[in-house]
Amino acid sequence: MSKKRMYHTGTGPAVLLVLISTLGFSVYPIFGKIVFAGGASLATVLFVRFTIAAIVFWTITIWLEGFPRLSLKTWLILWGMGGIGYSMMAGLYISSVLYIPASLAALLLYAYPVIVTFLAVLTKQERFSVFKLAGVVLATLGLVLVLGLALQGISIIGVSLALGAAFVYSVYIIIGNKMLETVTPLVSTAIISTSAAVTYGTIGLPIGGATWHLSGHTWLGILGIILFSTIIAMLTFFQGIKQIGATSASIISTSEPVMTVIFAVILFNEHLTIIQGIGGTFVVIGGILAVISPSSKMPRQLNSPAG
Repeated sequence: MSKKRMYHTGTGPAVLLVLISTLGFSVYPIFGKIVFAGGASLATVLFVRFTIAAIVFWTITIWLEGFPRLSLKTWLILWGMGGIGYSMMAGLYISSVLYIPASLAALLLYAYPVIVTFLAVLTKQERFSVFKLAGVVLATLGLVLVLGLALQGISIIGVSLALGAAFVYSVYIIIGNKMLETVTPLVSTAIISTSAAVTYGTIGLPIGGATWHLSGHTWLGILGIILFSTIIAMLTFFQGIKQIGATSASIISTSEPVMTVIFAVILFNEHLTIIQGIGGTFVVIGGILAVISPSSKMPRQLNSPAG
């Protein structure tokens, strides 16, 4: 009896941590709408975001774990994951809100669990199962309902950016799955944030342009991305995973698009049709089926999608 009480006592705070993380990630596209409306460029937003995040994560990493001793191969893989994979995903996702509602972007991004499952089966990291098949079918049907068969009134560019982010993030998870076996989440996040900052600093700013003369309101939006959608969201997610595991944390995180939709409706008066709402529900449930599949070893996330 005492063991059960201890389990429930520890689970409650862990679930709360993951919910806080999910809330932080859910407002990422919301803040994106705000900062872009204020004239901030994509390169400026993400360069500042990843630079400050890298400083914070390195400080915490060295304080708690010391400077990591990794092989050159591991450094290069993590550097490539951040400089190419994660920076691309973050850029594609937040850019999609320039063309489509934040609520729709969030629903489209959550096609990633099904894509991860498909890629994991192809690369023999997982075995196919009835649960996975049901998840793929349900999520595909959901996407059709969300987008509409003719995509009438929906920006093809915005949809492509959001789905592109989902695909890139899926590849990122598949590659990063092996890294988590030898590298702690804090170390991997510190390196990935650093390489993403370097990418946007050396390539993004020269090509996309820097926008430093922004209003205080816009800078507050950028601060929100850094504080809530990056630092707090990642740290609480990692801490929650330690206590309840990656699968449970991933299932709880599927509430992220729901939270984004709620914020978008309240702040921007966005709305989804009933059919799109049903489709979004199918996408989320399909992702859950992929995660909870019996005997499944769902590749663990290095970061939550909007991180």
